[in-house]
Amino acid sequence: MASAIPLHPTRIHGSARLHVLLLGASGLLALLAPASARAAAALPDAPAPVSAFLSDDRRLVDWVRDHDPSVAAARARVMQGAADVGRAKVIPNPSVGFDLSNIAVGRTNPSGLGFSDMGIYSVQLQQTVELGKRGPRIDAAGLRLDEARLGYLDTLAGRVAEVREALANVAHRKARLDLLEQTRDEARTVVQLEKRRLEQGDLSGNDFDRLAVDLMGLEADAVQARAEHASALADCAAALTAPCDPGTSPEPLLDAAAPLPEDPADPGARLLLRPDVEAVRLERDAARRDAVGALRKGIPDPTFSVGYTHDQFTVSGDNANSLMVGVSFPLPVFDHGQHDAAKARGAALEQEAMRAVLLRQASALVTSLRARKAALDESLKALADDAMPRSARVLDGTVKGLHQGQNSMTDLLLARRTHTTLILKVVDLRYEAFQVRNDLRRALGLDADLARDAGTAP
Repeated sequence: MASAIPLHPTRIHGSARLHVLLLGASGLLALLAPASARAAAALPDAPAPVSAFLSDDRRLVDWVRDHDPSVAAARARVMQGAADVGRAKVIPNPSVGFDLSNIAVGRTNPSGLGFSDMGIYSVQLQQTVELGKRGPRIDAAGLRLDEARLGYLDTLAGRVAEVREALANVAHRKARLDLLEQTRDEARTVVQLEKRRLEQGDLSGNDFDRLAVDLMGLEADAVQARAEHASALADCAAALTAPCDPGTSPEPLLDAAAPLPEDPADPGARLLLRPDVEAVRLERDAARRDAVGALRKGIPDPTFSVGYTHDQFTVSGDNANSLMVGVSFPLPVFDHGQHDAAKARGAALEQEAMRAVLLRQASALVTSLRARKAALDESLKALADDAMPRSARVLDGTVKGLHQGQNSMTDLLLARRTHTTLILKVVDLRYEAFQVRNDLRRALGLDADLARDAGTAP
């Protein structure tokens, strides 16, 4: 960042009323900022260091993995997917039945028989055996488990990008606040010095009024910057689920935060590896396996049964004890899975189309972000290497000219305001350049690769 803006005592006259109004207005505006900062400080966790997380992506990934509720929800979905795989592997439960028959109604034959002489007890055990359906069901569940794992990585990568954005916003707002407060403090010093000259009649009241009004504008800008910084701290605390510690000089970190590797020769190949793109592909493949399983409903699943009968009606010549074995088949005459298969094939086509749309949008986004990055890099280089040194020389020359009587107070105020605006422009462009890099990392799946390399997928 450029050095502090020099402010020098000048020949000014004016009334003390503006100075009193200035101090009263600044005191009133200062009451507007701290509410959101107090809300962020109320969180119980230890402060999260902004500088450490912006400079160490691995540490940021670990923090988000361990603290973010959205990531915890994605982890729970992986657990559900694992349970679905286990359920898909389970064979159908057997069934057991008990029958009590030959209960006489009216006269018995021969007459005079009691229930203990003619009751028949039967116990049956049945087991259905699936043919051709269990394999596709297990395959589909396994694919959806892999999809849930990729969804977890995608959620983690997305939250890392969002949290990094919140951290960078704190650094950006802190840099703006520091610059505006520094400029305001220097302007206050000048006003206090020139007030004495005004009281001695060495300065015109008009020139003093100009300087005081400019200071009032700087006071308002500083209060607004403090409120924006407090809001950024509150957003950061919500994103990290802990208070954020901005540190002393976080703004230079933005230049190194969200680093990008060299441009790949084939960015389309990298997009194919994005977790969300891969997840859509896996859902497509799972739908295709669903279609296979649905069509296999046309294969009848046999049900085998074995039973034991205890017959007390031996007077009729029945055997007292006997065994039964049997097999039955359903007849897939009307429903043999044709509609379920059609639905599954339609779902597979839908996922394929969604994947194509996702890849096209991602490719367009990467192209757009690269163009913005190139433009921002060029603008920043021009401003930092050329415009800012020129502006500093103009400001110094204006101050010297004012002391020599060649420039007016208006010239000084204009040069100082222009220089301050230029520095703020550079600060804002650095933050915008960070945002573009952060979005590029998200679009290219770089944070997902970082999470995958860290072994964070459950």
